[in-house]
Amino acid sequence: MAKQIEMDVAPREVFGKKTKSLRRQGLIPGNIGGHKADSVAIQFEAKVFKRLQHENRAGSIYALNLPGKGAETVLVHHVEHNTVSGEIQHVDFSRVSMDEQVSIKVPLHFVGESPALKDTKGTLLHMDALEVQCRASDILPAIEVDLSPLKTLDDTIYARDIKLPKGFKLVGDPEESVAKVAPPKVELPEAEAAEAAAEAAPAAESESTASE
Repeated sequence: MAKQIEMDVAPREVFGKKTKSLRRQGLIPGNIGGHKADSVAIQFEAKVFKRLQHENRAGSIYALNLPGKGAETVLVHHVEHNTVSGEIQHVDFSRVSMDEQVSIKVPLHFVGESPALKDTKGTLLHMDALEVQCRASDILPAIEVDLSPLKTLDDTIYARDIKLPKGFKLVGDPEESVAKVAPPKVELPEAEAAEAAAEAAPAAESESTASE
């Protein structure tokens, strides 16, 4: 069964622009919603939430302990960040029952050795997570992807190629590329690079003159 992460939260009585005062105190405003029940405004310690997010995978199930109301089993629905500082501004949590079907992005863990990657010294291009549907109680920390089928630069591992556990269903395009090897970048010798730059300069100057 999927592990539940416990976190203490408190009722929130500050809303709108006034939530800035909460963030100055090291608190994050949030809401618990879903399951056709009333939304609950909450607040919680920023440093605790950041630590739990760092220690646990995306898609983890939280048990939010609200004084006088017991624990709410939830998933993180959306985390809003400040576009400049990157600091967390607000978090929306969605209620979830352990036996219900949920769509969630599960991190990918790449195993095995790709002959194409080894032989060409290219770059592995890959997705970080795969969206699947499963019971909340069955959520995995990661899904393994074997890289050994990537034998040449022409080979690609698609979403449909991933072996999902029983009870899991792929969400999204089965033809989406999950992993492939890109050829290594070719660096020109200094003399050739200088020659190419010299040839490009007159062309660029000509275009600039024409535009004037």
